[in-house]
Parts: sequence; C-alpha cells; structure tokens
Amino acid sequence: MALTIPYYLTIASLGKIDLGAVWCGYLALLLVSSVYLGIGLFTSALSNNQIVGLLVALFIGIFFHFIFSAMASGFKGITGEIFSYLSVKDHYESMARGVIDTKDLIFFFSLTFLGLFASEAIMAKRKLID
Repeated sequence: MALTIPYYLTIASLGKIDLGAVWCGYLALLLVSSVYLGIGLFTSALSNNQIVGLLVALFIGIFFHFIFSAMASGFKGITGEIFSYLSVKDHYESMARGVIDTKDLIFFFSLTFLGLFASEAIMAKRKLID
C-alpha cells in the first residue's frame, strides 16, 4: 500500500481529493488483508502440506469474495441478506466509499479473530503451542 502514495500525491497536486474515501479505502484494504491472512494461517494449520494449505486458502478466499456476492444477488429476502453479509466484497466496497460502519468493522475483526483463534486451537491440539 505504501507504493501507492506517489499516486495519491500526484492526484492531490492536480485537485481536491476526498480524504475520507482515500483513508477509508486504505483501512478497508488493511482489514481485507487481515481477513485473508487469518484464513491463510487457518488453512496452513489444517494441513502439513504448503500447497494444500495455499489451495484451500485460495478456495475459501474466492468463496468469501466472489461466490457469496454472486449468491446474494441470486436470492431474495433474508437468504440474500445473509449471503450479502458474508461477502467480503460488499463490506470492502462499503468502506471504500468513505463510510466506516460498525457492521463492516465487526465483520472484518470477527473473521480475522476467527481465523487466528482456529489456527491457535489447531496448533495447540497438535501440541505445537503450549
């Protein structure tokens, strides 16, 4: 993300920038990254094989990013709302517009915590951590 600062400075020299949208976009990228790191740690803890861990993490990440969003548009009512809530893409787009909603923050923090907690539980069960 630090490599995008020259783009920000260039655009800022050309005109006004909505700082709320820019900083919320950076925060959203940081939170999405933490979710995917939690998923990656969880899948790495599940498998002894690095390739299997990568592929499972990729599948889960694609599921949370694309599949839930597509399923949300296909269903109506409460089912569509549940799938929309599980979509990382919908929460990211909401924050990237410059709106910090507690619903989005709770989603990102809970998924990150769930991934880290499950990783720790799996490794403790294997006696890798005391």
